[in-house]
Amino acid sequence: MFAFFRRMTKNGFAMLLFGIVILAFIFTGALGGFSRFGGSGSSDKDGGTIAKIGKRKLSASEAYDYIRRDYLAVRQQNPSIDAMTFVASGGIGKAISGYIAAKSMSEWAKNNGIGVSQKMVDGEIASIPVFIGANGKFDQKLFDAVLAQQHMTADQLRSDIAEDMVRRQILIPIVAGLKTPNAMAEPFARMLIQRHEGMILAIPTTVMPPSDKAPDDKAIADFYKSHIERYTLPEQRVIRYALVKPDEVKPTEAQIADYFKSHASEYAATEKRDLSQIILPDKAAAEALLAKIHGGLNFVAAAKTVGFSSEDIRLGTLSKEQYSEKASPEAANAAFSLGDGAVSNVLHSPLGWHIVHVDKIERKPAATLDQMRGEITRQLSESLTSKAMTAKINRIQDNISNGNGFSDIAHKEKLEVVQTAPLRRDASDDQIVKSLVTPAFESGKNSEPFVATITADKLYALAMVDHVIAPAAQPLEKVKNQVVMDIRHSEMVEKSRKLADDLLKKAKSGVPFAQLAAQAGVKLPPVTPLAFRQLDLSRFQQSLPPAIIRFFELKPGEVALIPAPDESGWMLMKMERLVSSDPSKEAGLTAAVQNQFQNMMTGDIAEQFSNAVMQKSPAEIDQAAAVQLEKRFLSSGGSAAQ
Repeated sequence: MFAFFRRMTKNGFAMLLFGIVILAFIFTGALGGFSRFGGSGSSDKDGGTIAKIGKRKLSASEAYDYIRRDYLAVRQQNPSIDAMTFVASGGIGKAISGYIAAKSMSEWAKNNGIGVSQKMVDGEIASIPVFIGANGKFDQKLFDAVLAQQHMTADQLRSDIAEDMVRRQILIPIVAGLKTPNAMAEPFARMLIQRHEGMILAIPTTVMPPSDKAPDDKAIADFYKSHIERYTLPEQRVIRYALVKPDEVKPTEAQIADYFKSHASEYAATEKRDLSQIILPDKAAAEALLAKIHGGLNFVAAAKTVGFSSEDIRLGTLSKEQYSEKASPEAANAAFSLGDGAVSNVLHSPLGWHIVHVDKIERKPAATLDQMRGEITRQLSESLTSKAMTAKINRIQDNISNGNGFSDIAHKEKLEVVQTAPLRRDASDDQIVKSLVTPAFESGKNSEPFVATITADKLYALAMVDHVIAPAAQPLEKVKNQVVMDIRHSEMVEKSRKLADDLLKKAKSGVPFAQLAAQAGVKLPPVTPLAFRQLDLSRFQQSLPPAIIRFFELKPGEVALIPAPDESGWMLMKMERLVSSDPSKEAGLTAAVQNQFQNMMTGDIAEQFSNAVMQKSPAEIDQAAAVQLEKRFLSSGGSAAQ
């Protein structure tokens, strides 16, 4: 809603620290599952040290995880950014600084006796969405599969989460209670609902008359040379790949029997009841109403006499345990001792005095192993097949890490190799090609293999760049007709620019837009009125057109000329007036502005605290290791496989 306020946040570390709830640990589908932050593995196992905080060594491998996470986050905002651009913009240094900041905070907490219990950590893991199955509960199978895909152990994950929870314990109390005064928020709220009114006159290139004279060969050749990039085919890559499919694994009879035994509670006999209830605060009133029901008054009709509709009293289908939680164990015992259609005596619970009606009884008999064999076989087969698939992908990744080539790995795994036609970066022929082109163009120009996900848990591909076809200009003879069309268009663009400049001068002298359109000499589209508020524009999910941004920069009475996209013409605009409104009439607006300011203040305070912590225990960065991380990042094109 107030995305433009975020531009005021000047420090990247504050945004890193407060990505979710003032922490440096993110689980997100946008990054392909989740990214690892923190951890306490030693540098000996992790491939070297990037820095030291006191006696503690910080892992270069974990720092690389931070670099990749930041790179993927940047690419999510701008997919055109490549690894080289990310490095040139200082991305490596920022990511390493973020990693050291997070570790400094954890070290400070440890030295000051701040920690979390194993039970708290396990509870946090159980609440992470990526580990929750279709039944809404923590899924151990899913947990194991996701960790295997990320080459991460459960202990490493617990260590990471423990460090994150500690950081929350430190920072949340520090920033809690911050509040922005109304007097500070109201002027910004007023600015958000101030309406900018004006008009726009479009000057399309297509309304310009084309030249009567055809371009000669020299003009065509000159235009071709000066615009050679238009007629140059982009870089293409030929990819070799082999699909990695799951080998279906069938469970044994012993596995089926063990599963049935370990899930006995799911197959036991159950009884649920459709219940309706009336709750009154007074026992005497409840007993009087019950007497009317015993006298023949319908339960729903009885409820209406005390102000309840049929929807108000319906509880739905509940087990005894579920109703016990809603009322009390005593009330549940009584309700579940009744027959179908029966009405209870007056029952007591902390909520008041209940009268319960049994609408229907649903009894499900216990299931036998033979009855459940098919479903259990299906579930176990899916689980075992998924584990086998994960083991196969891990084996392939290990072979890549050990330096084995594409052909050797494909031969070992008995995979069928396919070679693509030359592909451009934007190729999207089918799902397989779409999944291969991005990692292929980000992997550098070497021939190291990589693994691409086609369909998570179901289909992967071992792939490599077979060879690269460099960008090449198409021969003039092949594109001559296109060059002639481009010359014609260029001439019309120039004519439209001259007309636009002429109209701009007249508009600045005070000529009305409608009169400008009538005197243009060509048929222009009608003048279009403009009226926008910043509040309305800030709700847009996509970036705003440059014309709208420029319109908001104009002062009342000011005129501006801006180009339309893709050389399609020009736009002459004028801002006529500002119309103010009362922010109190926009529900919740001032409060929302206050929240935005508080978020920025929170980031600044947390940053200051983090800086103080790092000054207390300054880190010694190994610059040579940082250089190696940069080389590793560039050689892999930002991928994880090394």
